[in-house]
Amino acid sequence: MYRRLFAVLLMTLVPVLALAADRVRPAAVAGSWYPNDPAELGAYLDRTLEAAPSWSPPEGEHVQALIAPHAGYPYSGATAAAGYRALRGQAFDRVVLLGPSHHAGFRGVAIGDVDAYATPLGPVALDAAAVERLRGAPLVGTGPAGPDREHSLEIQLPFLQRALAPGWRLVPILVGRLEPEDYGALADAIRPLLDARTLVVVSTDFTHYGARFGYLPFPADPEAAARLEALDKGALAQIEARDPKGFLDYQERTGITICGFRPVALLLHLLSPDTRAHLIRYDTSGALLGDWRSSVSYLSIALTVPKQAAGPLAWQPESLQWLHRLAALRVADAVAPTAASGAALAAHLATLPTPVLEPAGAFVTLRRAGRLRGCIGYIGPIKPVWEAVLDNAEAAALRDHRFRPVQPDELDELDVEVSVLTEPVEIPDWTGFEVGHHGIVLAKDGRRAVFLPDVAVEQGWDREQTLSHLARKAGLPPDAWREGAQYLVFTNHKHRGALRAVIADPRGLARTAEVGPVESSGSRP
Repeated sequence: MYRRLFAVLLMTLVPVLALAADRVRPAAVAGSWYPNDPAELGAYLDRTLEAAPSWSPPEGEHVQALIAPHAGYPYSGATAAAGYRALRGQAFDRVVLLGPSHHAGFRGVAIGDVDAYATPLGPVALDAAAVERLRGAPLVGTGPAGPDREHSLEIQLPFLQRALAPGWRLVPILVGRLEPEDYGALADAIRPLLDARTLVVVSTDFTHYGARFGYLPFPADPEAAARLEALDKGALAQIEARDPKGFLDYQERTGITICGFRPVALLLHLLSPDTRAHLIRYDTSGALLGDWRSSVSYLSIALTVPKQAAGPLAWQPESLQWLHRLAALRVADAVAPTAASGAALAAHLATLPTPVLEPAGAFVTLRRAGRLRGCIGYIGPIKPVWEAVLDNAEAAALRDHRFRPVQPDELDELDVEVSVLTEPVEIPDWTGFEVGHHGIVLAKDGRRAVFLPDVAVEQGWDREQTLSHLARKAGLPPDAWREGAQYLVFTNHKHRGALRAVIADPRGLARTAEVGPVESSGSRP
């Protein structure tokens, strides 16, 4: 909440801290690829977004990424609008934009040395902190962003400006040549940025067909349209399967001329296992012009994750399992310290994976025979998540005032649970709280209480019952939640397993439990 407030305050300063002209990337293709007049451009975008077919994510899902075309608006604008309409009015803090470099050759990715990108609708400020972090990663350089012919990033910006709620900042990543081993390294660098308030957009057209593109896998006859669609849908199938290797193999095998195939493959490395791809619109310039001698394909593809899993994409199974192991080792060392327990903990801390360096709220919950034995945590992202888990594991074992400290003879019977929380966001009133999906913080009259997402589910409470118990937990009357209270909500990702399984596996080779992205550690009401 505080970071969000700071970001809003900072945005109010941008007009005052006028950007130097040489630090703003001018619009390079306005007036040719799309209208240069702000009023004309705004009217076009409004009209095209309104005319686009209405598509919404499946119940309980959230758009995390979008693949959109980048041809001139007369050709691909309607297809792009179909994807952006699904995001209309939504609020994000950050947009990570991936597009191919059509004109400059380089290995890796490049982020222009600028503070903002200009469009006729106004400047789009970069997320300076995120950009600075990425520039310290391998394969990330400072590349072309100036007034050149490159359009892949720029063409998306007016749609983003018009469709999204204001307040977001840009991370513009121009993708050059990538070797097979580069994708994983770049994904590791980008993934920590991908929290629930970050949208990823990949800018790409699909098949460029015809002699002018040097690609004629079949004749330009009446069957060309169906064959072209089948070719494009073959690539789509690899995206739906979240298979970056399969996608690259398909490109190599067919020669399909997808100009942004590398940004797409990079996106596939970033996606969580529960991501689903949805084709919103498919079109071709051949169909638009009635000429199949030359055609470019345009697809709008939304990629969704469950709402309860829409927290950091960084919290994939490996990261959560690492944190779970850290918590179990810390509990064991705090309760029954030995040279061996200390060495095991130190060895694990020597392998800090990049995602756990990010700040995040986190809880550690201990259970014995299914009954709560300790639960301590931080709601907000006040420190790197590995530190939060380290602190809370010891506190849950020794300093939860509701229970006596855990004893050494209990260790073999303990289950350890780690929950990583999304950053709490304020909601206008209690009606925005969804039982089973949200954790919730209630604050009123200087008192405060929190329930994690599964408390209501475990107790069998509906929304009003949950809020009444939450008010009592805060030391307030049971109906105090109805008026005058403030609310924050959050979701979480969880990993759970037996402590003895961790201790019995000193090298950390075995999985301790299944990861539950929709689950939450319990907090006693």
